Amino acid sequence: MYQVVAITLDPALLSLLKHYCQQDDQSWQLRSFPTVGSYLTAPRNDDAIDLLFFDATGIIAGLEEKRLVCFMAPLALRVVVTEPQHEDVILNHLEHFHSFVGHDLSYDHLQQLFANAARLSMLPLQESERRLIGRLTEYPVFPSICQELRELLKDPQVELVRVTSLVSRDPLIVSRLLQLVNSPYMGFASETWSLHTAINRLGFQMLQTLVLMLSIKARQAELGHADHESVLDAILADAGRCRQLALSCGYPRTMQDQVFITAILSGFGKLVLLQNGFELCDPALQEQSSGEGLTYLAVSAFVMTLWGFEAEVVQAILQQQQWQDGSAPSQKVSRCLYLARLQKLQLLTALPDAEKKQIRAAGFASVI
Repeated sequence: MYQVVAITLDPALLSLLKHYCQQDDQSWQLRSFPTVGSYLTAPRNDDAIDLLFFDATGIIAGLEEKRLVCFMAPLALRVVVTEPQHEDVILNHLEHFHSFVGHDLSYDHLQQLFANAARLSMLPLQESERRLIGRLTEYPVFPSICQELRELLKDPQVELVRVTSLVSRDPLIVSRLLQLVNSPYMGFASETWSLHTAINRLGFQMLQTLVLMLSIKARQAELGHADHESVLDAILADAGRCRQLALSCGYPRTMQDQVFITAILSGFGKLVLLQNGFELCDPALQEQSSGEGLTYLAVSAFVMTLWGFEAEVVQAILQQQQWQDGSAPSQKVSRCLYLARLQKLQLLTALPDAEKKQIRAAGFASVI
């Protein structure tokens, strides 16, 4: 059984939650509380809470009480209900929450939150990793333009002109997107300065990833986070190297794109750790893991699951620290990321002969 907790007096929100738990998925148990005090004093198993809703518009609570609310649900997907127009204020005060929704929450969005929470609980992470991730207090918020883009692209018949119109609303993203499209990272034969043509070349999946990266990069620049910007630049460079490996192995263009996308998404855990006070030199941010403690890849997998990315992407992120000898797409992607990591650390020559044989058999003979 999964457990969802709602701290709210809003009958509409409670009705939505009850309908989901009683009609859509009875593996969820709902507990609701009218005040923060009633929640904090109620008997509970903190580890059993998988999804938490806190109504910041209907419940009066101080910052310390809000912090305690989240502290009592360390492993849950934590959602704050607020007014979207107050997002800037909210972000400065409610860092412990993972997601923000308005009172006009759609049922589709609600279903996605439940699905994400269930997937978070099933992530193949060690218990120690889960607890360390649960102690992190600041997460990058999924940008609103990315949410709008995701909603738009749910329609398989969506027209390119509508997608172009949405992206064009942010001139900064447009300029940086066009720079990227015309850079060696993307590998296109000719230049284009037409946003419509650029998006057509990229494809919608690649577009979503690049808009996400550029939105967060713009946010870090606004806040003056130099380390964050340098990490984002390094992530892009690493993704380019991963794509070159996929190209050298003869992967088709779609698989090269998937390698590039996963490499970018893999690095987002570094940004979360930096936001939580980690330093670039800390073991958790290094490419070579000691096998103990927290890794940025575990945090990346958590954030991607939190944001509703496909299970195959999350699987590829987590698999890349070991050689994957299989035919599944996620294993093929992970192989490129694994080899790029070893190339960067100059550890390829130190591999056991048996693993070198596997690498050659998989089409990467030129790498060894």
